[in-house]
Amino acid sequence: MTTSRSKDNGHWIFPEQLDFLNAVGFIYLIKNLITGMMYIGKKIFAGMGKKNKGVQSNWRTYMGSSKSLLEEISRVGKENFKFYVLEQYYTKGGYSFAETWSQIVSETPCHNDRFYNRFIDKITWKVTEPPSERHRKRLRDLTK
Repeated sequence: MTTSRSKDNGHWIFPEQLDFLNAVGFIYLIKNLITGMMYIGKKIFAGMGKKNKGVQSNWRTYMGSSKSLLEEISRVGKENFKFYVLEQYYTKGGYSFAETWSQIVSETPCHNDRFYNRFIDKITWKVTEPPSERHRKRLRDLTK
């Protein structure tokens, strides 16, 4: 008898098990169900530095790095937020670029009434993995 294995993605909504053993990380969108405000960010699956290389991060329970977002989650409760993974990435360049691309396409700093994001970091990277079509579609669908 075969048993179906449930996904272990923590609170993240994604159509399949995240490949945390092979991928670098994922791009996410967190949505406040009360106000409709959103936050776009990235989360790495495991450390890449000298001291933490290969050590799994807190990705399953991570709720973002924005101070205003975290304050709002604390104030109104985690149950009033949805945590979406837009896509996971297997290269550091693709992962970094996909976050910036998502923030630029959504014009997050220009829409303070829709996004908790207030700036986009200036990053230099070599991109060999552009945002996937699935990523583009999920971002379009979730930010309408």
